[in-house]
Amino acid sequence: MPQELSQAAIQDRENRATLGTGLFTNGVWDMLSVVVPLYAVAVGLNAAEIGLIVAARSVLPTVLSIHGGILMDQLGTRRVLIWVAAGSATLPLLYPVSGWFAVLAILQLLLGLSSSLGLAASQTWSMQASHGDTAMLARYSVFSRIGTFFGPVIAGAAWDVSGPWAAFACVALCGAGIMVAAARGMPRDAHKSPNAKTSPAPRVSSVLVPRWEEHRKAIALAAIPAVAFILAASFLRNAPGAIQGSLFVVYLNGIGMSGTLIGFLVALSEFFGVFGSLMAAPLERRLRADRLLLVSITASIAGIAVTPLIGHFLVLLIVASAVRGIGQGISQPLMYSTLSHAAPSTKHGASVGLRNAVVRLASIMTPAAMGIAAEAWGIEASFYVIGVVFLVATAALAVVARYALPSAAKSERGSRKAEA
Repeated sequence: MPQELSQAAIQDRENRATLGTGLFTNGVWDMLSVVVPLYAVAVGLNAAEIGLIVAARSVLPTVLSIHGGILMDQLGTRRVLIWVAAGSATLPLLYPVSGWFAVLAILQLLLGLSSSLGLAASQTWSMQASHGDTAMLARYSVFSRIGTFFGPVIAGAAWDVSGPWAAFACVALCGAGIMVAAARGMPRDAHKSPNAKTSPAPRVSSVLVPRWEEHRKAIALAAIPAVAFILAASFLRNAPGAIQGSLFVVYLNGIGMSGTLIGFLVALSEFFGVFGSLMAAPLERRLRADRLLLVSITASIAGIAVTPLIGHFLVLLIVASAVRGIGQGISQPLMYSTLSHAAPSTKHGASVGLRNAVVRLASIMTPAAMGIAAEAWGIEASFYVIGVVFLVATAALAVVARYALPSAAKSERGSRKAEA
């Protein structure tokens, strides 16, 4: 490799590396969303226990996502990504020998942290490489949807053909793919000329321990109206994915669907997310980003909440998966584009970490609450209860955004004119 690369060559290499990490990090997360509930059913856990097991993988990310984002800002996003990818490549192989609730909960805590921070690092890297461009972020979203399309299908088919060992081995291979893709990226200071003065990177030991001052600065980003809006929208947007990765799988398995067919429905949603991502930039030119985001979230929630009504009609399940996927696909690049422009460039990792902490909190609350509702009123009713709650919350956010965001948008336009 030449000693010096042009800025265009570095940019191209960075973009290609982020696309690869987007494909594999999202693949790991969605593979686990299929095989963990199937494994929990196979070892005899009840609906409430399954909800808690699924929720467990979001506990440590909720607590440590902000710190993970701070580490990305200080140590380099690619460096952190390679570290956490090692966990995604090894921990899945321990599941097939762990049939007890407590052991599965511990594995979910650890693998949840590594896979969630891997997602966050990949997303942060894409924001940095694209400089917040919605079209480029849509391209990243397309690759992430490819990973989440093929991942569940492969994991579900491996489960049906060879059982837990093969399914979890597929997850581990996907984790190894993250490491390979990240290794293709450029070092943190590769774009600098040899004679340029650079501040020394902080020692790893000095930043690994969380510090309150850094967390306070990260949490303070929520005072920016656009950031606060994205945090609230992210909580709501996570609901369909949290349901899909927990009792959606359990319900379909309970009415007689195979792991392959369940994986296909999950993957189909992600496949249609590709089209949603491609639609995001053109639609943003016709409808204000915050309104488009809320409409897409509403469609996604409705698409999963109606599952018991259409559960015995495969065609309708496919339609609902398509609606859910398009909604999720549209919302992803919009969120990261808004976040990229709203947060300071030196705090991109912290802003993504803050958002992911909110998302993982939702991943704890949604499956756990839905599991409790299922035990109290039945699994079918739990879909309706959770769906209504999140739709009402989305409507409330729309009302707040109508009055809070216009002034913020004007302020942002003014600041951009001043910079110009």
